[in-house]
Amino acid sequence: MRLLSLLLSRLFESIVVFCMGTMVILVFFNVVLRYGFNSGIALSDEGARYLFVWLTFIGAVVALRDNAHLGIDLLYRRLPALGQRICAVLAELMMLFCCGLFLVGSYKQTVINMDNLSPVAELPLGLMYAAGVVCSLGMAAIIIKRLYLLLFRHVDPDQVMPLSPEDALISEVSK
Repeated sequence: MRLLSLLLSRLFESIVVFCMGTMVILVFFNVVLRYGFNSGIALSDEGARYLFVWLTFIGAVVALRDNAHLGIDLLYRRLPALGQRICAVLAELMMLFCCGLFLVGSYKQTVINMDNLSPVAELPLGLMYAAGVVCSLGMAAIIIKRLYLLLFRHVDPDQVMPLSPEDALISEVSK
């Protein structure tokens, strides 16, 4: 299970790197062509838009895995250990509920917009909304894992944050 988690983490990181690199190349060459040669790549704007949407949503999953989202823990840190555990479980459950809402909405928008095509590339607009489906499923998996650790493994809430991919690989190889 840990190896699957590591592989999915690497996949999501690779998608983020691919999207960012491709966006930079597309936009750079389009600017050079427009200002240097008075022409351009018609697909560049739409392609960069699609890539940016996917980069944002997949990046949000990676950030959740690394616990890199902004959070305020002023009250949380002042609670006793049991209060921190209860607060952490409630926070994870609320995030899971929001992921469910986001999944339902993204799925409906994906289905609705699969027949609508973008003007230049003629790609289905539903592909943009599919990023929300992938994002909500990825985030839900991370949250469910954290809830499992909090509720059944009785792990301290501060230790629920996952290992870095390198640490996970080392611990997987050493088993």
